[in-house]
This record gives sequence, structure tokens and C-alpha cells, in this order.
Amino acid sequence: MSRLSLRTLIAGVILSVTLGLSAVPPASAAPVVPAAGYGFTEGALITTLSQADIDREMNVVAQTNAKWFRVLIDRSTIETSPGVYNWGPTDRVVNAARKRGLSVIGLIAFTPLLQGGGLLRTAPPARATDFSAFAARAVQRYRGSSSTWEIWNEPNLPAFFGLVANKPARYVALLRATYPVIKRIQPRSTVIAAGLSPLLGSDSPPQFMRDIYRLGAKRYFDAAAMHPYVFPSGFAKDPLNAFSDVARVRDIMVRNGDAGKKIWFTEFGAPTNGPRFGGNTPIQQRDQIKEGLARIARLPYAGPVIIYSIRDYSNDPRTLNDRETRFGALLTYDYKLKPTFDLLRR
Repeated sequence: MSRLSLRTLIAGVILSVTLGLSAVPPASAAPVVPAAGYGFTEGALITTLSQADIDREMNVVAQTNAKWFRVLIDRSTIETSPGVYNWGPTDRVVNAARKRGLSVIGLIAFTPLLQGGGLLRTAPPARATDFSAFAARAVQRYRGSSSTWEIWNEPNLPAFFGLVANKPARYVALLRATYPVIKRIQPRSTVIAAGLSPLLGSDSPPQFMRDIYRLGAKRYFDAAAMHPYVFPSGFAKDPLNAFSDVARVRDIMVRNGDAGKKIWFTEFGAPTNGPRFGGNTPIQQRDQIKEGLARIARLPYAGPVIIYSIRDYSNDPRTLNDRETRFGALLTYDYKLKPTFDLLRR
């Protein structure tokens, strides 16, 4: 869901009831996971943390069987002015992931405000070659750490593509400009089309995929990606066709001659801000992640599953109505372990 650059107690017994942190029952069995494994992503805010806090989070990830870590390579914060780059914060995150043996997925996205990104910095640039030039710099810099590149995040969501018209056409322009540039630098790399968010109507994942195939995207990605969030109601209710759309997207890929391409699940999880605020309890979060891993493991075309995220961004009760602050799967804001950690720990 919309988290990357947008996503910035009640005490005692009340907190325990609301968030379900007390009397946590153990997960009944080790999770079934896809053959390609699972990993984590943390969104934009991890690059704002101190090295000590990055290491503290990543040390907890290292206690699971995670194989992957998805890192946002955010042009809107790295390219501080035209031709001027600050890679330091992103370097620290990439290096922390590699130090712990994780394979890195580089998520290249977004546009500086003054170069057309808009107030949210999520609009694609007017010239797709501006984006592909930045992507080339990113791949050159991190080619020793990653050979997997995801191009943008959730472009089917209006807010994550700058509210532009003709989203599929603008997105295909990015793929068309960027794919050959990456392949020239790293011929054996995997280029993933952006993960699509659950949505109904003309911007739904199936319709977005139909549109980008119609516009000639087939030659410009090696794998598709989806974000099948089913919170708060779970798989039985399938809100916004979140999980059932996976099969629909797969069918569109097969009908377009892309049966050999996998679908990666580059975000999946649930917020633990509680049912009262449109989220889940920590136990429900754990159970949705466990069920999601198992369901995806049964799909012969599945790539890895990337769990969003590691740690909550707040423990202030005034932020409970903002679910984006409570997506941490392993840790609360104050580093208390959550039930999903017990599920996934080695």
C-alpha cells in the first residue's frame, strides 16, 4: 500500500486489549514459505535512522530466515539538485543488508520536487530519460550489491504516480527508457515491473497490466510484482480483490506470452493499529503473514515475498488512526518483539 515517501499508549491494560500484545499464543508450526524465500522492506524512513538504529533493526532481521531486503533508492532525496547526489544514507542501508548476507532488491523511484515530482515527489518526470539516467547511476553504484531492480512503486495508485493522467502510458515510458539502460550495465540483472497495490476499477492491477501490455511493455520487464494486502478482514474476505487479482494478473501475463515470467510479491503485511482504527492486532498480523506465505508458496510462478515492514514508526496513541505507523512485523517502535518475530525466528 502507499507507504514509501508518504509514510512518515494508551497505557497498561487498555493498550493490551486494543493492540493484542498481551498473552500472545505461540504460532502452531513453522511457516511454509515460497521456494524463492522471503525478506523485508522498510520504506523511506530507514534512511533517516542512525547507523546504530539501522543495525539494531537489521540484527533482528538476521535472526529470521529472510533472504532478501528491498531498499528504496529514492531519486527525490538522493539527487539534491540537478547532477548533485547524496548517496550516503542509502549506502548505509545497502551495506547493512549485505553485511548480514541478504540479497538486495533496489527499488528505484520518485522525482525531485523541482524536477517535476510535485509536492509528493511521486510524479514521473516529464522526460523518462531523466529517470533512466538516475537509474543508470544507481545500478553502477550498487551493481556489486544487487542484480535485482524494481522500477517505481505502486504506479496504479494515483498518489504514488503524482496524480498524472494516462498512468499506464507514463509508466511504460519509464520502463522503455530504463530497461535497456540497466541491461547494458548488468545484462544478467532482473528488472521487475512495479508492485501494484490492491484497487478496484480502472486502476486495478489486472486493468493496469492489460494496459501496459497493450502499450508495449512486454519487452521491458523480467518479472511482474504485486502487493496483495488483505488487511483488515483477511483472505476469506479478499478486500479489493487483493489476493484473487494475483490469478487474474497471471492469466493476463500468460495470454501475452509471458508464462515464463514470475510474479514477485514486493510488499505484504498488515498494520497493528487495531480493529478500532481499521487495522489488525499483532496476532492477526502474524496469522495473515503466515497464511500469505503459505498461499504464495503454492503458486508455481511465485517469486519472493517481501514483508512490509520491520519496525513500527510510532508508539504514540494519537497516531493509532494512521495505520502507516504500525506496519512493523518484527518490532514495535520501542523495539519490543512482535508475534511475527516468533513465527519467523530461526
